[in-house]
Amino acid sequence: MKLDEDYKNIVKLRFDNFNDLSHAFFNEFYNFILYPETFSEHVFDSFSLKDTLYYLQKSHLEYLNIWLPKIERIVDEIQQDIGTNELTLTLNTFLVNYQNELSNHINFEEKVLYNFATKLLKGVYVESEKIFVLNHFLETHSHTVEESLLTIQKRLRNIDSKKVKSNLFKTLFSTFNLMYNDLKIHGLIEDEVFINKMQHYIDKNF
Repeated sequence: MKLDEDYKNIVKLRFDNFNDLSHAFFNEFYNFILYPETFSEHVFDSFSLKDTLYYLQKSHLEYLNIWLPKIERIVDEIQQDIGTNELTLTLNTFLVNYQNELSNHINFEEKVLYNFATKLLKGVYVESEKIFVLNHFLETHSHTVEESLLTIQKRLRNIDSKKVKSNLFKTLFSTFNLMYNDLKIHGLIEDEVFINKMQHYIDKNF
């Protein structure tokens, strides 16, 4: 997997203070995206709760407004190239379901977790709400939204292992894999960084 400059620039814009961040920081962060298993929460040590929230919200906007339309365009090209068959029917069904799955996942995080963090930043804190939000999030936070991107690749290969070797499918699978890694890092930031920063913010300010 290789990260092109367009992708790197999109990632940079997730950071509200990206002009103040070093090349070394971004090189390390890009490496985390390439190898999510190497992620360290300490890369966000200097970031405030507000900065971290900004990153997560920007990521959500990208998933909906950049990633999904990009995948749709590739799927349309595949449809035009090979017509209607089991591969394209499976792919189109997946796309509809995945759009709903991703949108629901994002809406849950925005309405429950991010809304609570926004209230904190505005000086509003209710202990009972914290207990509900954090417990509910930790108990229900699912990572199936990224795993689905791997599952569909296996399904398509099982349907027709030859046709999925075309350049268009290679582009699609490469996009799926990069989005998988990106979502993986997104989830790690939520679980290992964001939750802790909210708790520290509460301890310090309320």
